[in-house]
Amino acid sequence: TPAFDSDCRFTDPTISFVGLNKFVSNVQNLRFFVDLLIEENGCRSDLLEISLNDKEGYVESRWNMVGQFSGLPWKPKIDVIGRTKFWYKNVEEGTKGVKVFFYDEKWEMPA
Repeated sequence: TPAFDSDCRFTDPTISFVGLNKFVSNVQNLRFFVDLLIEENGCRSDLLEISLNDKEGYVESRWNMVGQFSGLPWKPKIDVIGRTKFWYKNVEEGTKGVKVFFYDEKWEMPA
């Protein structure tokens, strides 16, 4: 069973859209550029913190994405710290399962 609701809203500082299928499509479209610009194992994301706010219904992670665009002549580096809130709801009354209905990503720097 997918962890994300089919009509989940995805936001980050550069884009916002609705739909799990749209998310999958966007990731597949980015893959070509990632492969072209970043060497294998040339990027990583480290989990810095994670917490559960059961009262409001979200899990929040804080992470650091680090890498280098080695496919560009000037080889710029990326070092971004961000937070993602995964807002969830119960799947059905009386069950223990939950699904993410809102993926809210923020960066600790301007976009």
